Amino acid sequence: MEQVTGRTFGAQEMVETDGTEFTDCTFNSAQLVYRGGEHPFFEGCTFNGDATWTFLGPALKTIQLLQRLGNDDGGEHFVADLFLKGKYFADEGVVLG
Repeated sequence: MEQVTGRTFGAQEMVETDGTEFTDCTFNSAQLVYRGGEHPFFEGCTFNGDATWTFLGPALKTIQLLQRLGNDDGGEHFVADLFLKGKYFADEGVVLG
């Protein structure tokens, strides 16, 4: 995993996040981009202003699928069920409290 430490990202700067660990970074209205690869990790970071997320490629297709499913009859409950705490884990090291 790529590591980025102590960097400041400026306004409207596009920051590719796939497979990156950000430590003690500052995001000043930056545009964070996730393409559906390895999940990014943020530790001790500061998000100032209107930092936004942009989803591209497989990440965007997954969101579009969930939107379509959520708009179908009964789909809202299906999508809500996907996000129940403890149902699925992104990280193997997650401990439920």
